[in-house]
Amino acid sequence: MKKIIILAIMPTFLSFFAAHTDAFRCGYGGKNLASEGMHKYQVLKDCGPPISKEIVGVDEKGGSCRIIEEWLYIISDYGHKQMYLIKFDGKGIAVEIDWLGEQK
Repeated sequence: MKKIIILAIMPTFLSFFAAHTDAFRCGYGGKNLASEGMHKYQVLKDCGPPISKEIVGVDEKGGSCRIIEEWLYIISDYGHKQMYLIKFDGKGIAVEIDWLGEQK
């Protein structure tokens, strides 16, 4: 009985972790890698401009205001278009990369 329960909830558990990734391939021919910890200027250099940029907040630490952004990339991979969202902190460092799924 325990095995059946574990097997029944395993896909849900795995899908939760599958949505978050720490890197993705980008650039011409997928030769570059965008990963957490990179500065947004390095991501821009390696991957090109994103499809969309959004300001999602402001970091007001240390008496200065810095913009928190999210960038959307759609990467074509063998006829499939994968969507990735990168969140940059107030210092411009990629702190989170989420795979949003395949664009239909």
